[in-house]
Amino acid sequence: MQSQRLDAVADIMMGQAPEGESYNLDGQGLPLIAGAGDFGELYPAPKKFTTAPGKTCQSGDVILGIRATIGEKVLADGTYCLGRGVAGLRVRPGLNERYLWHWMTHVTPTLAAKAKGATFKQVNREDIGELPITLPPIPEQRRIATILDKADELRAKRRVALAKLDTLTQSIFLDMFGDPDAHRWPMVTVADLADHTQAGIRTGPFGSQLLHSEFTDNGIAVLGIDNVVENDFRWGQRRHISEEKYRQLARYTVHAGDVLITIMGTLGRCAIVPDNIPTAINTKHLCCISLDRSKCLPVFLHAYFLRHPIAQRHLSQKAKGAIMEGLNMGIIKEMPIPLVPMELQETFATRLKEVSNLRMSEQRSAMECDALFGSLQHRAFRGDL
Repeated sequence: MQSQRLDAVADIMMGQAPEGESYNLDGQGLPLIAGAGDFGELYPAPKKFTTAPGKTCQSGDVILGIRATIGEKVLADGTYCLGRGVAGLRVRPGLNERYLWHWMTHVTPTLAAKAKGATFKQVNREDIGELPITLPPIPEQRRIATILDKADELRAKRRVALAKLDTLTQSIFLDMFGDPDAHRWPMVTVADLADHTQAGIRTGPFGSQLLHSEFTDNGIAVLGIDNVVENDFRWGQRRHISEEKYRQLARYTVHAGDVLITIMGTLGRCAIVPDNIPTAINTKHLCCISLDRSKCLPVFLHAYFLRHPIAQRHLSQKAKGAIMEGLNMGIIKEMPIPLVPMELQETFATRLKEVSNLRMSEQRSAMECDALFGSLQHRAFRGDL
């Protein structure tokens, strides 16, 4: 297959920022695509409009992110104003639109490697235009694009299935526990459900108790915001302290099944400490709750904190003044929560496990689809498909 520079077979429209006074939220003028933040799943999802559009695109153009998130793209379904964070690609005769779409996914790592800039990495017209695109005859481009479209449809279906499973979890929870008054469950506080045989609700060491200089490459794990920010426990940046330092801070030990809530930085995220946790403590950025398991299961508190209207209302009302600086243990301790019978909590835990198993199966399938798609792309643009 012959290869040509991209700018020999496609027009490249580099975006530019409109005059600031032309921006509006009232639908006046053209919708503005300032950057990848205005991208939807497949088409643009603009937030602002401008009455003074400079560079524009038309339906069928590929809109490409060229700053920070380089290579992300959407397909124009109408006329848009292109801001400085994007560029538009428009095919010329001899290049199929869908072929270009898939080829841009294929070359994203190559384009991203060209990025320059201290504050924001970005690429310019020449970086985009000099990309060598393999160019078979139009009928072959259409055939390749059709195969890749079908493979991409499988990936999209997996993403939809995963999103529906997330919705199912919320539906199950609200169906079982959404209206405590209807079940006449007594209302207690989170503090009432904590394990009173130990410091049931606690934060990590403050100030000089634990200095950044005391972190080590190995030893006892130290958990922070990055372990909780996805609302599911993840190992992020590994931090450790020495065994000697741990003996001084042992009262901050976290245990399997503890519920962690972020109270500084990214606020209000929640995760459950897994069963296979090694010896670890948490930082001051987290509130750690050890529960009385005869009253409350970790999966119930986790779901309640993230999903229940009462919990969300409590946080929005009580934390108004504190929210900019952080939550605090007092707000969390006094959060109202229904005292739900344990058999119902256990039923919820069982259903949650079933959904989790389905999710893992779907995630495996999604990974297989991604691997298949990547293989097909590689073969297609190498000329072996």
